[in-house]
Order: sequence, then C-alpha cells, then structure tokens
Amino acid sequence: MDNNSHTDAPEPAADAEYRYERFTTQLLFRDLRFQSAEVKVGDRLPMTEMFTIDGDRVSMADLAAGRPVLLVFGSVSCPMTASAIPVLTDLHGEFGERIEFVMVNVREAHPGEHYPQPGTLDRKLDHAKALADLYPVPWAIVSDDIEGHLHRSLDPKPNSAFIIDAEGTIVFRALWASDRRALRQALASVAKGEKPERSESTTLLGPVFMAMGRVQSVMERAGPQALSDLWRSAFPMAVAGRVAPLFSPLSPDQRGIAAVLTLTLVLVIILASIGLWVFF
Repeated sequence: MDNNSHTDAPEPAADAEYRYERFTTQLLFRDLRFQSAEVKVGDRLPMTEMFTIDGDRVSMADLAAGRPVLLVFGSVSCPMTASAIPVLTDLHGEFGERIEFVMVNVREAHPGEHYPQPGTLDRKLDHAKALADLYPVPWAIVSDDIEGHLHRSLDPKPNSAFIIDAEGTIVFRALWASDRRALRQALASVAKGEKPERSESTTLLGPVFMAMGRVQSVMERAGPQALSDLWRSAFPMAVAGRVAPLFSPLSPDQRGIAAVLTLTLVLVIILASIGLWVFF
C-alpha cells in the first residue's frame, strides 16, 4: 500500500491536538455540542481521501454511486458508536435501498493500551478492521486519513452523523448517530427527494443515557488507561457505566437509562438528607 505523506508527515495541529493520547474533561465538553467547522449544512462535502480497510483509496462519490449518503463517524473505543449500531441497523433496514450508509473510522474516542491513538495510517487501518469485525454491519466501513481531514472539516465529534444529498450537499447533521427520531425524519425526507425540515439535531440526554449501558465494556475493550481516564475526567459517566451492568436483565440501552435514573434518585435522597440534617 502506498501511504505517502499520510503515514509519515501528519500536520502539526493534527499531531498535537487531534490525535490526543489521553481523554480529558475538556474533550468531554467539546463533544457535547457542535462548535466551529470548516464545512457546515448547506456546503458540499469536501473531496477528502479515505481508505478501505484493505488500504485502497476511495472517495465518497465512489461509495455513494449517485445516491444520498448517511455518513457516520465512529471508533472501537467509543461507547456512543456501540450504542448507535442497533439504531443504524434498524434505519438501514428501512432506508438502505434508497440511501447509502457509510461509517468512517476516525481517531479513538477513548485511547487505551489495547487501542492507542493510531500514529500511522497502517495502524489506523488496523483499527478500522477491528471496527468492522466488532460490528459486522451491512454497509461500508472505511477510514479517514491519519490527519483526520474529513473528520476535522466537519467538527470532529466521536459519533456524529451527516446526511448528504445526491448532489453532494450536506443537508442534515446530528450530534449523535443514535438519535433515532431525528435521523429517521431526515432520512425519510431525503429518501423522497425532499430537504429535511430541520438542518440539525443536538439532542443530548437520550443518546448519552442509553450509551451508559455500554461504557464499561467499551472501556475495558480499549484498555485500563481508557477506564482510568474516564474516572478522572468524566466521573459521573464512569459511575453510571459501572452501575449499569447491575441491571443485566435489561437491554444495554435500558441499563444505561436505569443506571442514570438510579444515580439521580440516590443523589436526590442524599441532598434531601443533608438538607434535613442542616434544618434540624
């Protein structure tokens, strides 16, 4: 495979900021909302280079074959990606004959010993292969280049989703690919050749709560460092992830919601008890 500059000469900004080695609280807050992006809804998707899991160069035009595209970002160490797979599978069953689904492997959301942040294109392709093995989905899984050009141009979030019409224009974006209702409404419009009524969805609580049921297993897959970093930088998420397996009879999504509700109830009881103690 001809890696050229993609393996050996990453851009300084990508090396220092994009391909972080430890997850931090600052990154957590950046992931909770869309911020600045080079390319926005209404713009054409940039013609950046991507790679198949075998290392062949491929473009979005090659993958789309003239159809609209649902573009999703993901990684092995991302619990949001794990939570989105069942949602995307259902949506693909409904819209897959009219809209092309594409998942792009990007930087690791929670790098750890088992899946550290890739430093070369070859290593990133190994992670893309692992992603494809982990989630044997009926749509293409490809990889961004080592500098993350496509990901960075669209405001790098761990598991955001974009709908691109047949002309290559971005018509919708969702902060999370597990945002079933918003994505379904937008996909239904695009499938009929219409523009979605809304240009974006930033729904947060539902997708994040559901993902808590997968946090522990995904962090363990990534490695001890990923779990340690989560406890240090996102303590409530780490606690919810640890509590969720206690509700194992439920589905992973339901476990996440149950864990968050349980912790919220415990917090309310503690605060009420403190308030009563101070009062008396």
